Amino acid sequence: MDVAEVTWGVLRIAPCGALGDPLAGLLMDAGALGIWEDGDALVAYFPQETDRAAVDARVAGWLGDLADGTPPALAWGEEAARDWVMAGQDRFVPLAVGHRLIVLPEWAPPGAEGERLPVRIRPGLGFGTGEHPTTAACLEALECVLETRPGASVLDVGTGSGILALAAARLGATRVLGLDIDPDALENARANRDLNALPGVDLVLGGIEAVRGPFDVVVANLLANVIVELMPELARVLAPSGRLVLSGLLASQGDRIEAALAKFGLVPAAYDTRAGWLTLEATRPGAQQ
Repeated sequence: MDVAEVTWGVLRIAPCGALGDPLAGLLMDAGALGIWEDGDALVAYFPQETDRAAVDARVAGWLGDLADGTPPALAWGEEAARDWVMAGQDRFVPLAVGHRLIVLPEWAPPGAEGERLPVRIRPGLGFGTGEHPTTAACLEALECVLETRPGASVLDVGTGSGILALAAARLGATRVLGLDIDPDALENARANRDLNALPGVDLVLGGIEAVRGPFDVVVANLLANVIVELMPELARVLAPSGRLVLSGLLASQGDRIEAALAKFGLVPAAYDTRAGWLTLEATRPGAQQ
């Protein structure tokens, strides 16, 4: 079927203000296939079979807990499926991250990376182009961790576009596994793997339950409730001296994550807070810092 023949349910939420970033994460977790900013509004694209009432109830409940004053309005509509590559060209520009990495759109010319390690991304249904604060913070954390663990193994739980898994390979990880339960996101991640000529990055459809560890570095850029639910498995696959990188967390959720870590003998080792989001690194007591 031609992409133009497909229509999606489109949810527009406005005005969003400072709630835009965390709300985008909530919408992705609720099943949004793509999210765009339109001024002070968020526009989220869902499959036609989405239970719209359930999405409305989840968003309204979250806004009721966090928003001050009059909450933003929610409005559904219909729209033909986008060509994500063409749409992304309006807003996706090269982004230097940390000291060594640069995230580039697929169409950036050869050599645009300069002296940095390139990760090229084709806009699609997988979350992660480097511009979101949680993705950027995870990229920087991976860079720092892998500097002290050359040749480490890395597990990326909820890989989305594959950006973190691909960056780990660029930074010298020797075994990289990315997981996602969304087949559309995984298709995007595999396209990005081919685009970057990194065949050694293994990208698998499924959850962490079937994964055999240990991994030196485990990264999960998800939402707090998902991370808490997965904590037993995240701890299971983490090597005894490994590093756990968690993001997709609101800054106010740090205590909840620390409590979940403590149940499995893990302790916080580093914090990065930006734009209302928290990225937290954890280890076992006495592990390499």
